[in-house]
Amino acid sequence: MLTLIQYEMKKTAFMKILCGFALFISQAFVMLGTATDNFVVAGLGAGLLIFFSFLVIFILGLSSMASLSKDLNTTQGYMLFMLPKHSAYFLLAKIVESLVSTFLAGVVIVLIFSFNVAYFGIDMDTYKDFFEMFWNLVLSGKGFGELSLYVIRFLATAAAFWVFLSTMAILCVTVQASMFKGKALALVVSIIAFFCLFLYLFSALPELASTISWEYKDPIFYGMIVALSAGFFALSSYLLEKQRNF
Repeated sequence: MLTLIQYEMKKTAFMKILCGFALFISQAFVMLGTATDNFVVAGLGAGLLIFFSFLVIFILGLSSMASLSKDLNTTQGYMLFMLPKHSAYFLLAKIVESLVSTFLAGVVIVLIFSFNVAYFGIDMDTYKDFFEMFWNLVLSGKGFGELSLYVIRFLATAAAFWVFLSTMAILCVTVQASMFKGKALALVVSIIAFFCLFLYLFSALPELASTISWEYKDPIFYGMIVALSAGFFALSSYLLEKQRNF
């Protein structure tokens, strides 16, 4: 599994370099504009930095979708058909690589914005109450425990949603490669199908959970997310394995 993850990281290395370069250039514009008192350049850099921060997270988040599409629709994926292991290992490696890359990119982006706040002395009076509450929680043992639990819960929830989106994206690409391989604009259609499915599920699932039980709607909703993620992954693995053995 570790070998497959390393292989996926190497395949997407160039894309990560481009993402890092975009963030670096944006930050360089901010620094250059500030150093020369050119607020137009600094403002342009700040705008680009915000834009590319969202774009990088989006690109890395869906990198598993793009990588799998290349593997299934071009000769690049020859290794997939030579693997002695089940296709589930191959798909899992893509999901883990995408999750790790997105998390690390998020850490880098947070560090960049934290540096800008500290370096340029951005007025944080608007957020003064929030930081005071945060600091009081850290100082109290009980508060620190609650804060740690909240952070862990937040990260676990974010990871669960990310896995859900990744498995959904992989299923769309796998279905596209199984039924419409070689067709024009097949990847575009699978991306559109992904967004349509995403919008439908995230509007229908909360409503369904509330209908089942208003009191336990949150646990039911997250249970549905986990069940659907497992179902999407299992179906993708089955279709991919069937295609390999065809």
